[in-house]
Amino acid sequence: MTPPTVWRLVPALGITQIISWGTLYYSIAVLGASIRAELGISAAALFGAYSLSLLLSAIVAPLVGRAIDRYGGRAVMTAGSVIAALALCCISYVHSVVALYAAWALAGLAMAMTMYDAAFATLSQHSGDRYRKALTALTLMGGLASTVFWPTSLKGLEWFGWRHTMMGFALLQIAVCLPLHLAFVPRWMSSDASGKAGAALAPGTLPQRARRGAFIALAIALALNGFIVSVLTVHLITVLQGKYLTLETAVWVGSFFGPMQVTGRIVEFTFGRRFSSRVIGVAALGLLVTALVVLLAVHGSVALALVFAVLFGFSNGVVTIVRGTVPAELFGRAGYGSTLGNLAAPALFARAVAPFAFAPLAVPQTPSLPWLLILLLFAVVSVASFSIAVRRR
Repeated sequence: MTPPTVWRLVPALGITQIISWGTLYYSIAVLGASIRAELGISAAALFGAYSLSLLLSAIVAPLVGRAIDRYGGRAVMTAGSVIAALALCCISYVHSVVALYAAWALAGLAMAMTMYDAAFATLSQHSGDRYRKALTALTLMGGLASTVFWPTSLKGLEWFGWRHTMMGFALLQIAVCLPLHLAFVPRWMSSDASGKAGAALAPGTLPQRARRGAFIALAIALALNGFIVSVLTVHLITVLQGKYLTLETAVWVGSFFGPMQVTGRIVEFTFGRRFSSRVIGVAALGLLVTALVVLLAVHGSVALALVFAVLFGFSNGVVTIVRGTVPAELFGRAGYGSTLGNLAAPALFARAVAPFAFAPLAVPQTPSLPWLLILLLFAVVSVASFSIAVRRR
C-alpha cells in the first residue's frame, strides 16, 4: 500500500474506533442507570449482561483473528459494523432481562470484530513498515471515544431517552462505520500479511523454539494489566472516596485519566521511534507499579491523587500501543490477526471478571489497603512477565 493510502486508512479506522468504542463500550456508563430504572433490574443484572458481552468477546477473539488472516480485515470489520448496528438496535427494544442479555451477547461479538484488536490486525495487513507509526496515530484517535461519547450519550439521554439514543448509535454504525470500512480498507492484503506457511522470519522476531514461552509470558503480562485497569476504571471513584476525597474531587481527579492516555500516546508518537516497543512496554507497565504505590499513599491528598491519575492514564495509553506493536516484534506479522486474537482472549476475560472479583471496592467504606496491595503485586508480576517475554534470546 502506498503511503498516501495508509494515511487515508488511519483516519478512517480512527473514526470507526471512536464510534465503536463509544457506542458499544462507553455508553453504558451514562445510560446504564436509566436502563436499570425502566427495566426494573439491579445494577448487578445490568452489568452482568455487559460482562457477558466482554466474556463472549474474549471467546470469539481468536476466531475473529483467524478470520481476518484468511479473509482480510475489510470483510470482518464490515460484518462487525452490521452486527454492532443490529446489537444496538436490539438493546434499544429490550423489555426483559433475557432479551437484554441476548442483545449484549450480540454486542460482544461485534466488539471482537470492530474494536482495537481487529483494527490493529487490519492495519498490519496494509501498512508495511509504517505499522508502528500508523498504529500510534490510530490509538490517538481511538483515545477520544469516551471524550466524545460520554457527553453525546448524556445529551441523547436528556433529549431523546436511552432507547432512541441507542437507536441513533445503531444508525452511526450503518451510516458511518460500514461505508468507511467498505471505502477505505483495501480488499486485498499485502503479500507479507497473508499468514501463509513459509513466510519469511522478519528481522528481530523470535525463532520458533522460543515463541511459545514468550507468548505465554506476554499473555500473562497483558491479562494482569487488563485486570488492574478494569478494576481501577470501574472502582476508582469509590476508592478515592475511601481515601477521604469528596465525591466531586474524586470525579475531577478521575477525569484526568482520559486526557493522560492521549498525552501518553502523543509522547510515544513523538519520541517512541528512538526506542524499541519492548523497552517502551517495560517502562509503561512499570509506570503502573509507580501509580499504584502513589495511590496507596493517598490519604486525603488531592496532589497525590492527581499524580496517580497522571501516571495511570499515561501508562494505559502507552500500553494500548504496546499491545499492538510488541507482538509484531516478537512473532512477526504473518498470521498477525490470529496472534492478536489469541493474546486478546485472556486479557478480555480478565477485564470482564475484574470488577466482580474486586466488588467490595464499590463501597467507599471498604478498607482498600489489602485490595490495592493485591493489585500492586499483580502489576509487579506483569512487569516481570513482560520482561521475560521480550528478553533477547
